[in-house]
Amino acid sequence: MKKKSNSEFTDFNVLIADYVQIEIPVKDHWNDFDMLEVGNDMSYVEDKSHFAMWCMMAFPLIAGNDLRKMSKETLAILTNKELIAVNQDKLGIQGFKHTAEDGLETWVKPLSDGNWAITFLNRNDSEKQINLDWKNNSIKDTDFGYEADFANSIYKIKDLWKNKEFGTTKKSFKAKIQSHDVITLKLIK
Repeated sequence: MKKKSNSEFTDFNVLIADYVQIEIPVKDHWNDFDMLEVGNDMSYVEDKSHFAMWCMMAFPLIAGNDLRKMSKETLAILTNKELIAVNQDKLGIQGFKHTAEDGLETWVKPLSDGNWAITFLNRNDSEKQINLDWKNNSIKDTDFGYEADFANSIYKIKDLWKNKEFGTTKKSFKAKIQSHDVITLKLIK
């Protein structure tokens, strides 16, 4: 059996998500791309990426692995309360691709109470550097009218994989991101 790559899953998701976002954006309606493949022959970082994108897109979280034989790492991914909260956010809007440059994508999702989830996805086969000046990268959700103007509003930043708050959008966000990995942040108003 051929080993699955995270990019195989996310490429399909992107095609469908782009269609849904452009053609029929509807709040409180859920796309369903079937069960998760976390724990089924992808690498740890690809499992993380797969789960993060499922959460950003508000897909139903249905484990597709053998629960009797999963590793501690797989269990930690599937039970990440911070990411599950993004998936289940009461605002009920799926995320969308904000930027894509040189294989590094930025996905954003408006959350209730004016918060945002942000996922950086590295589709490359090599590490990438993120250098995001928040003030020059405001977010606008044209489908539902949500906006984050970082020039006029400051958000606290929380890394949802590390479950740790650090800094604000007052300073640029800089990080290295491994091949096929994600960094998922919550911006808290």
